[in-house]
Amino acid sequence: MNPEPRLREDYAKRQVEAAHRVLIDIGQVLASFVDCVVLIGGWAPDLLLPEAEERHVGSIDVDLALDADRLHDGRYAELLQLLIDTKRYAPGQKAFQLVAQVDLDDGEPPVQVEVELLAPADVELKKNKPKLMEGFRVLQTEGCSEAFRAPVERALSGPNVRGAENKVRLRVASLPDFLVLKALAIGGRDKPRIPTIFATH
Repeated sequence: MNPEPRLREDYAKRQVEAAHRVLIDIGQVLASFVDCVVLIGGWAPDLLLPEAEERHVGSIDVDLALDADRLHDGRYAELLQLLIDTKRYAPGQKAFQLVAQVDLDDGEPPVQVEVELLAPADVELKKNKPKLMEGFRVLQTEGCSEAFRAPVERALSGPNVRGAENKVRLRVASLPDFLVLKALAIGGRDKPRIPTIFATH
């Protein structure tokens, strides 16, 4: 598990690059589910404020909110199956977490990137039988529904996990909704945390 970063200096360049590759990869693999997934977490400011005088540092993991209202009739299982079938994503240490090993082809060991799947607490995701991955479940949280109020679509490009260049589109939580999500996340923690959007140099 990657240690949780608090300051800009905690975000290693290789980790950020690897996580960006996973972003591109997920956008490619889940292209047919673009209306069902909203990117939240540390990558949101980077995509929402691309022309900021000082660019956001990015993130070392990927947080995805799943719109359960759009994932009926087996679509949730289909979404998860698409990720599994790539053989690039494996169960992580947390029940709602997938991990990808990203080789940056720089002579250094691959970087592990965590992908966390979340959904609103007040909806029901139909379970697949038999289970696609034993013990895996989406994390349902109270504030996740904020991500779906007014998401915006953003284009991003770069190498994917395999190193191939690609351009994809992802929906991202709007800036006001991102700030609400961040405030809720901070409020639910038992330790102080500086929001990454305001991370110091």
